[in-house]
Amino acid sequence: MKLQKKYIVIAGLSLVSLGVSIFLTYSHYTGVPVPCTVTQGCEAVLSSKYATFLYIPLSVWGVVFNSAIFGLSFWAACSRRGRLLLGAALGTGAIASLIFLFIQFFIIRKVCQYCLAVDVIILFLFLWNLNMREEGEVSLQGTADSI
Repeated sequence: MKLQKKYIVIAGLSLVSLGVSIFLTYSHYTGVPVPCTVTQGCEAVLSSKYATFLYIPLSVWGVVFNSAIFGLSFWAACSRRGRLLLGAALGTGAIASLIFLFIQFFIIRKVCQYCLAVDVIILFLFLWNLNMREEGEVSLQGTADSI
């Protein structure tokens, strides 16, 4: 798969994650309960003290983050600086996602299916981005095989 097509995958999945974040933000500000048919823990997670950061709901941070990833994915397709910023943003997002997953599974002991989806997408995008390389670049796997 060519490099630009891989960035299209990042853009597409960031839109999915953005949609979930918008849905959760809408639910937060309108008071409409989210249906939680798979994990049964959405209300516990979304109403916990961990559902905000700096008094802003995590879903709003998700909207901002996923919007940035969407934009950066197009910049990354044509710019080395864009690729560096995308990698840094996805690395930061992956760390945050791991923290949020830890909080859900081990502190709250309830899981929000929507939060889980966003966190898994972000972790996938981080790993997907790590796997990308430009023509002529050697991957870590390639160097280990040649030794």
